Amino acid sequence: MSLRRLWSTASLRLAMTLSLLFGLCAALLIAFFDIGVLRFAEAEAREDLAHQMAIMRDDATRRGGGALITMLEAQARNRESRRYLFLVLTPDGKSFSNGLRRDVVNAEGFRRNIGTTKRPARWPDQRPNMLVLSATMKDGTLLAIGRDTQHLDDLRTGMVRLAIWSGVGAIALALVAGLAAGVLVLRRLEAVNRSVGRVISGNASERLPAIGFGREFDELADNLNRMLDRQEATLDALKTMSEGIAHDLRTPLARLRNRLEEIDSDADDPDQRRARIALAQQEIDQITALFEALLALSRIESGKPAQPPAPLDVRALVGTVGGIYRPVVEDAGGTLHVEDGTGSDAPLMVRGDSNLLMQALSNLIENALVHGGARPAVTLGIARADGKVTLFVADRGSGIPRGEREKVVKRFYRMDRSRSRPGSGLGLAMCAAVADWHGGALILSDNEPGLIAELRLPAG
Repeated sequence: MSLRRLWSTASLRLAMTLSLLFGLCAALLIAFFDIGVLRFAEAEAREDLAHQMAIMRDDATRRGGGALITMLEAQARNRESRRYLFLVLTPDGKSFSNGLRRDVVNAEGFRRNIGTTKRPARWPDQRPNMLVLSATMKDGTLLAIGRDTQHLDDLRTGMVRLAIWSGVGAIALALVAGLAAGVLVLRRLEAVNRSVGRVISGNASERLPAIGFGREFDELADNLNRMLDRQEATLDALKTMSEGIAHDLRTPLARLRNRLEEIDSDADDPDQRRARIALAQQEIDQITALFEALLALSRIESGKPAQPPAPLDVRALVGTVGGIYRPVVEDAGGTLHVEDGTGSDAPLMVRGDSNLLMQALSNLIENALVHGGARPAVTLGIARADGKVTLFVADRGSGIPRGEREKVVKRFYRMDRSRSRPGSGLGLAMCAAVADWHGGALILSDNEPGLIAELRLPAG
């Protein structure tokens, strides 16, 4: 990746900007630390001079200025004593100085003196960089004590250099780290972009690699992969639906064409012509029912049914469906038994769409009529357990083999024995979609013999 293209990316600019801010903050922190150290060192020097001045004032108060001069002259000239410079001037003209001049001394308080040349003193290794504290006694005696501050100046110079180089180093290190982090992120994102490009080019099975750098990036990749999984499933469903529509429409359209040709050939026989027209209308109704079922299924799977979910009493719903279909089953030579396994007459509430649930139960009952044998025995029931409400339809027919149960809930799938019978292969798919929309599931199990189809819904 070229440097120009690299710098044009927002991730690298953001990483570099944050790194520069971090480096500046680190440099400021080091500078503040240096200032604090210098202030602490100077405060220590001032406290030391104040302590020595207190001793001198005490001696001058108790013994007088002359005695203080005598005591200072008697002190040993060792390097420890050379830490301080003294100046004492009495009103009667006596004085003592070991290198501290009157012109650099105030009448009261501290004074900082920074000279440019070495002073003529007994200790030429000392420089005239000093901090002086002076005080005037009540009798007019001037007391002054100074301390060489060259070590503070050296410390100040060293700390300034440390702050500058540490700040430059921190900024440079932050920029290098930001550049490295930005390049690493871009490489990961380039891998993701390449995968997305392969998806765009038609490779629907391509999935994004893990991005890394934390949970949020991995969650983003996982969500995108789930989106691609759903997109692939949608495309497969669309392909299956297209193939199913083409397959299921071919036969009724061919029959419809035959009916129209027969109508044309029976132009001289009005009764025969009307019969052919009725059959053609039945073929058209079958095609219309297929498309209506597809539209209804699409609305359910998209989560946009005709009505929003609302509380409803499924016990009353089961009673209504049973009352509607009992005559239908009896006309087919069978029996319909309504079973309530809850042991209560109180309303049993769920949150959902009564029309969708009624359509699902109707599909299950009609499926039981088709596959329940010559005299179908159908049971419509309701049960409750473990926070679930179960609506079930059972028959004593041929059932569905275990290996076929996951397939029959897909669109247009029909078992071999059902291909010769009327139907679109959408009934169980719609029941599964209704159960899923209600937050439940469609469960198919063996009734030994026959099939039990259960709509397990969350209790409301």
